[in-house]
Amino acid sequence: MNIKHVIVIFGLTLPVLFPCFIHAQDADQLIGDLINQRDWFRLEEEYPKVADSLQSVAVKGLSEVMIGIYFNKPEETIHLIDSLVAHHQDDLGFPNVSSLVILRSKLLGETGRYARSADDLYRFLNQIESFANRKDFPFHQQLADYYNVLRNEAAPSITRPGKDTEVPMTIEKAGRGVLMFIPVQIHGKEYKFIFDTGAGSTFLSKRFAEDMGVRIVRDSLFIQGAIGTDMGKGGILDSLTIGDITFKNTFVTIANPNPAVDTVYQVDAVLGTDFMRLVGEVNIYPKEGRIVFPVNKSPLPAYGRNLWFYDGGIRLKAFSGDECLRFILDTGDVRASLFSTYYDKHKQFVEQTGIKDTISSGGFGGVRRYEVFRLKSFPLRVGDISFEIPNMPVEVSAVSLQTREGESGSLGMDFIQQFDRIIINLDNTYLSVE
Repeated sequence: MNIKHVIVIFGLTLPVLFPCFIHAQDADQLIGDLINQRDWFRLEEEYPKVADSLQSVAVKGLSEVMIGIYFNKPEETIHLIDSLVAHHQDDLGFPNVSSLVILRSKLLGETGRYARSADDLYRFLNQIESFANRKDFPFHQQLADYYNVLRNEAAPSITRPGKDTEVPMTIEKAGRGVLMFIPVQIHGKEYKFIFDTGAGSTFLSKRFAEDMGVRIVRDSLFIQGAIGTDMGKGGILDSLTIGDITFKNTFVTIANPNPAVDTVYQVDAVLGTDFMRLVGEVNIYPKEGRIVFPVNKSPLPAYGRNLWFYDGGIRLKAFSGDECLRFILDTGDVRASLFSTYYDKHKQFVEQTGIKDTISSGGFGGVRRYEVFRLKSFPLRVGDISFEIPNMPVEVSAVSLQTREGESGSLGMDFIQQFDRIIINLDNTYLSVE
């Protein structure tokens, strides 16, 4: 069962607009193309090499903003956007200024500065009314209204002692596969939570939310999963405890019952990347049955950053031979799989070497049966470690909503269980395996 829970504030991808830089110099053209292609891994690699050669203020500024956003540097990025908007509006052009305004407010909201996020967006919408139609900026309005509801809420935070925190972890059967579970204490009671790198927020079923006394702050919340979408609610949980770490003022996504999914496997509680982002680094030991949240973070490895992090979702750069692929890192998915984007690019190879099959996949939004080709094994390299995923399914047509972003596939528990130790470092946006 593929279990994926993501809050989508807008319902669509943010409309970040960038110029085409047709007359740019070679360095500007290269970097401008990478921005327009939304190739954030290559942008992060190439930008430092050519930064001193860039002629365009817009290219240079937007490059640094997008690297900061996708590689989890919110504070630096907020200050950079402030400087660009204050001093370089003519170079950027109004469409880019408009996009920077919403990106800045998104960063403010994601870091718990709800009132400031909403107020800045309302101020922008008021300022443009003299020359633009406010209705042409629906994403700005939606985001402002979303965070305005939370304006009086405290920011999510953690308190922890000055030492590593270790918690037991169990790998248990879930549907046709397995998932990771950790104990979480809430108001003196212990609950089992799925430890899910594919969930952008803490997630609870309606019955669990009621049992835990979650305070509802949004009666209607659009929720997007890997399979489909639905409406739920949003709430605030005053605190929950993982080991000796207290996670305070947690925004919780609450899902209504879904009989089609719940009869296959009912998900009641998920700990997502909102918590992981605050702790900064996670060390998973699948074979030892434990997870460690270290106080002192591991240094960036020689191969550099191979994760990006946006909207609570983690993407992993991996190689199959010489081909660079981008995967959703989703420990709430029982399997690894390749999406139809990979099939479309490698159709002849997949059909010649794979075995046709039909499989079922369930998650937030429903259950689907679909055709795949199963590859006997699929070689991958993450960092400097090579390995193979056995019995890798390749989707023939789009099943996951996330294939719209061009991902090659998803790496779930089939990937995690291969290793003795997995380091997920969101401070420096890298993953390493041993």
